[in-house]
Amino acid sequence: MRLGFSSIAAMATLFAMAACSSHDGRPPRARPVFSPNGEILSAGGKGAPTCPEAMGAWWDRIAAGHGGAFTKEALVADANTQFDAMDLDHDGFITPSELSDYRSSLDEDGGLEAVTPPGEPSADTQMHPRRRGDTYVQPKIRAAQIPADVVDPVMSADKSLSFKVSREDFIAQANENFTEFDKDHNGKLSKEELVDTCPAR
Repeated sequence: MRLGFSSIAAMATLFAMAACSSHDGRPPRARPVFSPNGEILSAGGKGAPTCPEAMGAWWDRIAAGHGGAFTKEALVADANTQFDAMDLDHDGFITPSELSDYRSSLDEDGGLEAVTPPGEPSADTQMHPRRRGDTYVQPKIRAAQIPADVVDPVMSADKSLSFKVSREDFIAQANENFTEFDKDHNGKLSKEELVDTCPAR
């Protein structure tokens, strides 16, 4: 049986709840938010966008690039773009170490940035809660900071447990995710359908 993105995320949430219950009152560890295709949308923690906020902003960005609609083709196109970015040695596979290197090199400090021209706010800006001039800066996150109980949406495509993900694996997962997310089966993802993939708080 192949589990989809939201099913796996729900299982991770259960593990997280069990883990949090044994922290003796300490605040839970910041939990990053990933897009279904493995892009880090939020580092989690205080002041960072919540999963619904980050996922909603991601929907806005993807839909804007595809005529205002979020279709399966849009999700697969984004998956191909993400795969190209993460396949650092261009050998057609993503390994755990390669993924870690990619995430650590998102900028020189291992964080994420998005620049918004003055006077031109966009939906993406809500993903970046701290402002430095005209740049909205995502809180820093490195692969080593990702909690062990957070299901990695990239390596989860490795259904054969070969410790590497091919483009075919990754695109197959994107197609499966779309089918799972599209609850009304109309061939498009609404923002609500995507936000509903966020784990319950």
